[in-house]
Amino acid sequence: MNQIKYVIAGALALLVALVLGGQLSDPAPNATDKESAAAGGTLRIGVDGTEPAYYKVDGVTKGFDYEMALGVAESMGAKPEFEVMDFNELFPALATGKIDMIGAQVTETAERKQDFDFTAPYFVTYLSFLTPEGTAIKTRGDVNGKNVAVVEGTIHERYLAEQYENVNIVKAKDEDAAVDAIQSGEADAFFYDAPYTAPIIKRAPIKLKESIVYPADDAPIGFVMQKNDPRKAQIDQALEDMILNGDWLKIKKEYFKEYPLSEVFKDKGA
Repeated sequence: MNQIKYVIAGALALLVALVLGGQLSDPAPNATDKESAAAGGTLRIGVDGTEPAYYKVDGVTKGFDYEMALGVAESMGAKPEFEVMDFNELFPALATGKIDMIGAQVTETAERKQDFDFTAPYFVTYLSFLTPEGTAIKTRGDVNGKNVAVVEGTIHERYLAEQYENVNIVKAKDEDAAVDAIQSGEADAFFYDAPYTAPIIKRAPIKLKESIVYPADDAPIGFVMQKNDPRKAQIDQALEDMILNGDWLKIKKEYFKEYPLSEVFKDKGA
């Protein structure tokens, strides 16, 4: 009997020591837990390292999506952690939980929404027609009847077919091939995302210009998250606050000053 008493007494003493030492207290937030960001943990953002979304100048990180993600993380009280990878690696990384969300100018589509959730929009796609010098293409109406190059398999191919009735689509394997189509006379213009045309124009073997730039209000851009991630509502609120308090407009002017303001954000007071 005395031995049993000693065993019980020893167990109680050990339990008290563990409690006082904090070993049985609630565990600290884990960066891999879905709710950890809201509890002061880490918010892991996947980016593709492409200007103007996320890039570095003299060792200083810049980018529209980068600054928007910083604002969201600050609002949540989370520590942002950016993971740079190729664009085609972002969705598999999100699906397997290696990152918490994607911030890489991702356009919301019905196909993508089948597998992932999109936050409230923080931008819209801006589309452009790159043309050679001396082109007759000045307005969107001038595109009708023309040969227009697109990168095969991109959203631009489908959007061009849906939005323009009398356009001959010239499919190219990549951006440089689309420019080659213009140089050879096979295409009159190249339809692409306006924010990404600057490096294309710079390296093109012929003189190109953006003859037309316009916002596609029906092509919103948001952060991409796993389905039913509980942090989405918190991020949506953070984005709304950034738009309403003027932070979003400051960031937009820094990176897209020359682009007209989309009706999507005019409606929200931006």
